[in-house]
Amino acid sequence: METGPYITLSLSEIGERYADLRIIQPRADAAMERSMHRYGQLTPVVVGREDNGYEMVDGFKRLRGARKLGYIQLEAKVIDGGRRAMKAAIIHLNTKARTIAELEMGMVIRSLYRQDMLTQAEIAVLLDRHKSFVCRRLRLVEKLSEEVLEHLKLGLINITVGRELARLPAGNQHRAFATVVKYRFTGTETYHLVNLLLREPGWRHDAILHNPASILTEREPEYPGHNGSHDLYGWLIKIEVILATVSEAKLKNCQPEQIVAMITRIETALADIRKRLV
Repeated sequence: METGPYITLSLSEIGERYADLRIIQPRADAAMERSMHRYGQLTPVVVGREDNGYEMVDGFKRLRGARKLGYIQLEAKVIDGGRRAMKAAIIHLNTKARTIAELEMGMVIRSLYRQDMLTQAEIAVLLDRHKSFVCRRLRLVEKLSEEVLEHLKLGLINITVGRELARLPAGNQHRAFATVVKYRFTGTETYHLVNLLLREPGWRHDAILHNPASILTEREPEYPGHNGSHDLYGWLIKIEVILATVSEAKLKNCQPEQIVAMITRIETALADIRKRLV
């Protein structure tokens, strides 16, 4: 992979066309923001040239952190090659750093397969991997429902939960996913839930999903004095991620009056929490 010069880019010059191929992990984002606040930008982001502009290839956490911290520009390394080369670089660069999950690899591979119309054999050559590597990861992502995949991308469920839900047929994932969210299942609890659903006959599934008592009773008790503040912080991070990733398309498709009314109620609730904390 050929790399070009190091350059300085304003944040507005860096596109995020490939952000959907990475999974937002709020804790990792928070850690990156803390690091950048304390030490500044330690390593350059990696960008590629596309449509007379620059697209982010590696460094999405640094870009989000820079925006929150009020950065004006970032140092960047430019790589050569077109759209396919940039997608391949997402896997190559992050595999070396061990910062890419199997599901994320699958999302990149699916994009090459569905959008760029490459065969699995061609993708294997592009990634310098065996065809079985491509096939396994493509199959993993293709088995996920769009609802689960969207929540994964936004960091609203973790990668382990997504991988476990992928073991279910796509048509059965919606109800299982609703139970996971309702009871805030961990990866291990989701594993047990999926095992139950795969083992038990279909007529038993409704009862399991509405009252997964056998899983919940195994949950570790909270530490004495635990007041739920950590949970509240986690949910606020997730809400922030959702709001920060609202696209223009989503805004156009919503009903403005309802959204504005909801924002007002949320602002009131947050103001009340702030008063009680300060």
